[in-house]
Amino acid sequence: MAYCTEIDEIRPPARPAASFFTWILDFFHIRERRRLALKDLQRLDDRELRDIGIKRHDITAIVDREIGRLHLDELRSRL
Repeated sequence: MAYCTEIDEIRPPARPAASFFTWILDFFHIRERRRLALKDLQRLDDRELRDIGIKRHDITAIVDREIGRLHLDELRSRL
């Protein structure tokens, strides 16, 4: 089937698994970046948030989405 071939072409190349220690360090690094981003955005007043197009109740979702993107970009750069 052509469909299966196309899916196989999309898969990223195999890479060695990161050690457990590296995974733990990455986890704490990401958690700290998330905490700092939340703190910085929550410190802004409503007018400043409105200027950058963010509603206060969306801060957590936006930070989580962007941290996820950054993490994926870092993983892709390691390939």
